[in-house]
Amino acid sequence: MIAKISRGWRVAGLVHYLMGPGRFNEHINQHVVASWDGAPELHQPELIGDGNFDVEELATDLADPAVAAGIPQTEPIRLDGGKAPRGPVWHCSLRNSAGDRVLIDAEWAEIATDLMDRTGIAPRDDLGACRWVAIRHTDSHVHIAAVLVRQDNGRRVHPYKDYPKAREVCRDAEARLGLTATAPVDRTAAKPATRAEMEKAVRRGLDETSREWLCRAARIAAVQARDPEQFFRRLFDLGVRVRPRARHAGQLAGYSVAAPGDETAEGLPVWYSGRALSPDLSLPQLLKRWASAPPPGPPIAPAPGERSQVGRAELEAAAGDALAALEQATSTVAAGEDDEVPGIAHAAGDMFTAVGAVTQHGGHGQMVPRDAADLFDRASRTPMVGQPDRLSPVAAALRTAAWRLVAVRSLSGRTGQDSAGAQLVLALAALVAEIAAYRERQGCVVQASSARRSAQILRASRGAGRASGAADGRLGRGDGPGRRPVSTPRPAPTVVHPRPGDQDDRGRKR
Repeated sequence: MIAKISRGWRVAGLVHYLMGPGRFNEHINQHVVASWDGAPELHQPELIGDGNFDVEELATDLADPAVAAGIPQTEPIRLDGGKAPRGPVWHCSLRNSAGDRVLIDAEWAEIATDLMDRTGIAPRDDLGACRWVAIRHTDSHVHIAAVLVRQDNGRRVHPYKDYPKAREVCRDAEARLGLTATAPVDRTAAKPATRAEMEKAVRRGLDETSREWLCRAARIAAVQARDPEQFFRRLFDLGVRVRPRARHAGQLAGYSVAAPGDETAEGLPVWYSGRALSPDLSLPQLLKRWASAPPPGPPIAPAPGERSQVGRAELEAAAGDALAALEQATSTVAAGEDDEVPGIAHAAGDMFTAVGAVTQHGGHGQMVPRDAADLFDRASRTPMVGQPDRLSPVAAALRTAAWRLVAVRSLSGRTGQDSAGAQLVLALAALVAEIAAYRERQGCVVQASSARRSAQILRASRGAGRASGAADGRLGRGDGPGRRPVSTPRPAPTVVHPRPGDQDDRGRKR
């Protein structure tokens, strides 16, 4: 059972959607199965014809405590482009696995009541707690809508660790009702895009949300950079708007990013902090990442007569270093050196980015599909830790090799280098498969499955990428996230390298 939690402002809009036909007429037999007062039958909206329900009374009942307390029912205008406070409407969807038996209404009602109790939104036997209802409209899931305002005193309620507690409720229900078991909370899942973000992407004709695009761009820039200034410059090269954040003494404290064209109703950029994209993309974690491994040495200069900025000797050395580092990391994981695996897994994420970058150009298509990298992303993080604090020499060597490899720009299309790219993809697939086996031994079911599927995609793409002749999907300056219709494939982004004479984000010549 999976729980998904979101926050909003308009309870009337949420209830109208939940009791309505849905965006694709997927809501069937909509009805209230549980409520704050234990009498759901009293809150069932009246059917007024053509499958529509009169939800005004239910929405009014839910919102009454907030209205009486003078709490706004609409999101305040953000004149300065800052982050608005969270709304008082709490929404949680609970969904079963497709293979589970169909639960009866009473079972769903018990799960919903247990969830309200454990999150502190409406503890059992607390008559002054928040008002809420659980609405069911398919066999496999229900939605809970709550207004986070106490009935007795009008005070706002702020659920503490509501997502981990929802996970506990789901796992207990799985065990009690014989449902498909899911993984416990391990803090490795990236923050998902909200429904509003997904709907916005669809309206703009994009195949992914700004959050997803920005997260991938930040990972690319993190592999190219060694310090915050380089990181911000690489983000700028990728078309990302960057806003560094400083403390009162001028010390850099963090950063926010925004996708071009993604604006609020007031025409202001929609900003995401690095931590909002992923915990290991916060500035403190990036600083630890850049300090975790020695930088690569100076590149081998091109031979006389070579016109390329990266000569053949450096290409071969960088590819050879990466291949050796991958093979050493794979043998270390396979040997059961479990203390070293967390660092290797996280450094493998950098190698994923580097191999994807250098094997993507040219007429051979992309050897590292974006789906493979997205799947491995979760498996690269350590449960309850995320980014490891220490890297073993093997993991550090893997990260250093990735930094050197990404600097050569491309292997595909270079005479004699196509086979090197294919070898790197297969070596990366072997390492990912060993990490999948390690995650399985840990009991990390989701991470193991993600890594295993990622390795399968890599092995399959090694041949498919050669034959496809797919167009190069370049993420460059001025490009918005997923600048392609939803119906077209989504190629992985390419690392964009600064050119002499380009301006940085402060208008200075490089």
